[in-house]
Amino acid sequence: MTNAANNETIVLTGSLLLNELSGKHFPDIASYQNIKVIDLQQLKNIDSAGIAYLAQIKSNYSDLCFVGGSDKILVLANLYGLSFLFKS
Repeated sequence: MTNAANNETIVLTGSLLLNELSGKHFPDIASYQNIKVIDLQQLKNIDSAGIAYLAQIKSNYSDLCFVGGSDKILVLANLYGLSFLFKS
């Protein structure tokens, strides 16, 4: 799920898990086109599918920045060689 903080920032909330993504509880990648910042602080849980979703967003919109990543996000990103996605 998402909450729009302003026109350029989105806050992701809930659990960024495979079953949530499969159920289309998070926006299509194209909806991030005009977003500059995605705040991850409100995510309760994330799995490898969630990391893949974030990687897809970043690969399509390289200027976008992730903020508020939890230790779990960083551990999973590191495990999959994607920790560079969360560097400022």
